[in-house]
Amino acid sequence: MIIQSYRFGHIEIDGKVYRDDVKLVGNKVIPGWWRSSGHLVQLHDVKDLLKADAEVCIFGTGAYGGMKVSEAVVSSIEGLGMKVLLAKTESACDSYNRLTKEGKRVITGFHLTC
Repeated sequence: MIIQSYRFGHIEIDGKVYRDDVKLVGNKVIPGWWRSSGHLVQLHDVKDLLKADAEVCIFGTGAYGGMKVSEAVVSSIEGLGMKVLLAKTESACDSYNRLTKEGKRVITGFHLTC
């Protein structure tokens, strides 16, 4: 998959536009990613990411970095041997494209707004 564009509230992946938060797991886009605590990612929000076979997990924290990722999530993912990257979503999209082009197995959670 490739991310063609990102801007506030909008992401285009493989030619399809999404306007809600998304997760990317393997070659699958999971649209409508909803978190029970809104702008805080907790373990129950990423159960599918914890089961994925990946080398890197990227969280796009929004255009302005409004979404936070709990320490429990970061330590759980790192405990599985994955590297965790936290970045504003524009930079996170760039990292995703670069790492997948390098052949890395990457999973993501992208917050598209604040």
